[in-house]
Amino acid sequence: MTSSSKTIEERLQALEDHEAIRQVLAGYGYSVDGLNYDSVADFYAEDGRYLVDDTLDFRGRSAVASITKDEGHRALVAGGVAHIALPPYIVVEGNEASATCHTMIPRMGNDGYYMWRLSASRLELAREADGEWRIAKRQTWSLDGNPRGPEMLGDLRKVRRD
Repeated sequence: MTSSSKTIEERLQALEDHEAIRQVLAGYGYSVDGLNYDSVADFYAEDGRYLVDDTLDFRGRSAVASITKDEGHRALVAGGVAHIALPPYIVVEGNEASATCHTMIPRMGNDGYYMWRLSASRLELAREADGEWRIAKRQTWSLDGNPRGPEMLGDLRKVRRD
């Protein structure tokens, strides 16, 4: 369906969905850097997952939010890191959506900030009963030569990657 064949209500809903999803993406980074457990938890579905490369797999809202209580993460924040998401490419199909983007983590070093990690990120989201978009699954792949990150970026037009 082209935008010209959609009703004004459908077009408005699409704009609202995209903005809400951008807010989830941005808010997660601010919340994790702000060590705000409750805020991080609220961005995830109850059974949401966060996978980092093929090394970390946080299962469930509380497991993801517990990152904010992890001593290693807290030390990184105290030492000067920030989680930054670049503008996402968003696809919405009914009550499911995906947002694909680059994410980066600058870190304070002896001579100022440097890029510590650059990743491909994909969030699969679901609109829950309360109308809010929440992360059902988030996958990041470090852009370090592993082909999985570029493959995920290239697959950005699908709601589910599988």
